[in-house]
Amino acid sequence: MAGTGFVTALPETVRRDLLARGQARVFGKGQIIQQRGDIAKEFWYINSGSVQIGRYGIDGRLTLFAMLSAGDTFGELAFMGEFPRTVDAIAGNDCTLIRIGDSELQSLMESDPAVTRLLLKTMALTVQESFNLIEYSRNLSVPQRLAQALLQLCGDQEGGAEVLATQQDLADLVGVSRVSLGKAMTKLQSSGLIEPGYGSVTIRDGLALQEFVTG
Repeated sequence: MAGTGFVTALPETVRRDLLARGQARVFGKGQIIQQRGDIAKEFWYINSGSVQIGRYGIDGRLTLFAMLSAGDTFGELAFMGEFPRTVDAIAGNDCTLIRIGDSELQSLMESDPAVTRLLLKTMALTVQESFNLIEYSRNLSVPQRLAQALLQLCGDQEGGAEVLATQQDLADLVGVSRVSLGKAMTKLQSSGLIEPGYGSVTIRDGLALQEFVTG
């Protein structure tokens, strides 16, 4: 996945200090935050709202890789690796982000050596998620892939949860047509696992949904 809870995983005092050093930026729905090929001079923490991560094709269509929400960070891999951005980031709705640049991160790493280890762990998890995505697309059915995407969006909660995403968002994320997505939604709904709403999906039982993916 393109974003992580790296900042959220920091000790509270360290997290508060880092975010206080960063710069708050407000983006309107649909506004481009970063583009593929940009020089990475910062990474971002989502304070509120949602962000879509993907790539625009030559036809202008966005291939969606992930949908991130409050508490997630993105852009740290290109920032730490000092290479151009590999994905586009777009505000999924009105959102407030905290920009964290080199000076803010460097001062944090000097004040707490554990931050460096957390960064390395985050990078390793991101690579693992990439392998997982390949495995899911090859071995899982469309309903299972949809279930997995919903679990990722709600943070793998075992109880009930609401995912704020349209059917088009989910179709793009799973990589299928709206028709195929609709059939998969019907399958999960008839199994009592989810309840579609307007611009949202309610997960009735996260544990049962996990079992559906692995079953």
